[in-house]
Amino acid sequence: MHTGVRIGLYAAGLAVAFGAAYGLGDRFGPEPAPVAPVEHSEHQEGGAGEEHGQDHDAAPAS
Repeated sequence: MHTGVRIGLYAAGLAVAFGAAYGLGDRFGPEPAPVAPVEHSEHQEGGAGEEHGQDHDAAPAS
């Protein structure tokens, strides 16, 4: 048998084996943990523009 064919068959076998393991794990594995709600912090007045020294209301420099 040619080396390329043997490597291809080996790779295909690995893909089938890992695909089956993933499918079984996804079907019979533990339930994922529920997603925790995200807390939004209060934004400071002015936002990131003032923190970086940018004034977004001013005309662009020419």
